[in-house]
Amino acid sequence: MDIEKLGRKIREERKKLFLKQGDLSGGEFSKGYISLIEKGKINPSLKSLSFIADKLNKPIVYFLDDDFKEKGQLQEEISLYKNVLNLIICGRKALDCGNYEEAILNYNEILKNKIDDYSYNIINFYLARTYILINNYKKSIEILKLCLPYFIEHSIPEILVEIYYYMGLCYGNLHDFSNSLSNYIKAAEEFKKSDMRNYELKCKILFSIANLYNKLGKYIKARDYYVKCLDYATQTKTVDYIAKCNNGLGFVSYKLKEYKDALKYIRSALVISKALDLKDDIANEYTYMGLVYTDLKKYNLAEKYFYYSYLIYKELKDETGIAYNLTELGRIQFLRGDYKNALHYLDSSFKIATYINKKDEIGRIYTILGYVHLKLNEFNKAKEELQESVKILSKLGLKKDLSDAYKALGNLYLVLSDIDKAKEYFNKSIEILCDI
Repeated sequence: MDIEKLGRKIREERKKLFLKQGDLSGGEFSKGYISLIEKGKINPSLKSLSFIADKLNKPIVYFLDDDFKEKGQLQEEISLYKNVLNLIICGRKALDCGNYEEAILNYNEILKNKIDDYSYNIINFYLARTYILINNYKKSIEILKLCLPYFIEHSIPEILVEIYYYMGLCYGNLHDFSNSLSNYIKAAEEFKKSDMRNYELKCKILFSIANLYNKLGKYIKARDYYVKCLDYATQTKTVDYIAKCNNGLGFVSYKLKEYKDALKYIRSALVISKALDLKDDIANEYTYMGLVYTDLKKYNLAEKYFYYSYLIYKELKDETGIAYNLTELGRIQFLRGDYKNALHYLDSSFKIATYINKKDEIGRIYTILGYVHLKLNEFNKAKEELQESVKILSKLGLKKDLSDAYKALGNLYLVLSDIDKAKEYFNKSIEILCDI
């Protein structure tokens, strides 16, 4: 031990007992000798240190070992960690039972204790993941941002991968697609640095990036990531993602108007999903089949697949899926010229989308409603709906859907014989498509 540090420790213990230097002296150890030890001027012998330790009622190891802890202090720490461990177990049990609020209470209780930095940050990470389960995405992001610097500083890529993935997930659910994409890409980069063998997590990351590029209308980039995910899923035998990626590739092919490829990919996905009984994926694949057949103007087939998908989502109580397929059923009726039934489906979809605050779907519905009311010569209503669509889709950065809304406004002003306005909106629509 450093002699200055040792001297300070002896002086501190002496003062705690309200003793003077002379009280520690005796025999061959004078008051001056004790003073020199406390000032760090001399290194005491074991004999003198033993003498001083006895006077201070401490074991000699207390002065020699910086990590020495008193029995009472050790018992206190053991009690603390027993309590923390019990709260962690209770939190885990609550999570397994779906009692997320109880799990959150347990994790917050742990954080009230004096725990080490690693434990503090890892518990915050668990807490953030639990907030995701109750759809409190803002709170989850707040906590993830709090613990992120610690894991960056200590270079723990395994945790960083998950933090960035969950931040991407949260931002996506909050319709902040730019931040969502940025965090998913960071997660993929951290995965490369790690020794992780979590095949499903890497598939999730790659698939999420592909889906976001898809949503943002960047179909070539989306296709690249679906292919990356498909190759990795095939290599690691992560079968459900083989189906998901085929489905994603089918949707991209549909958007690129490569309908033959689209049907091939979607059917491949459907075979796997049915074999694994992945109902959510089956419903999604039926939806994509409906989209392809709508473009091919095979409306009866399209309607059949949208309805199949709607029934599965209804069984799963997936309101997002229900709303999307009701919108598409409404679009089918619009394309057939059955505007009354189109409004019926779109109204039902709008109510659900509004209830669950699915803004991208609301924007899409407004565009189709605008088209319907344009056909019904209700121009003011059509204008209001299309302007609302533009407002929502602009804020979300959904370029392809925004382009469709501008195109609809162009058609509206064309009918109203306002050629300049029509040109303005058609140009905006084209500009966005070129930017994509």
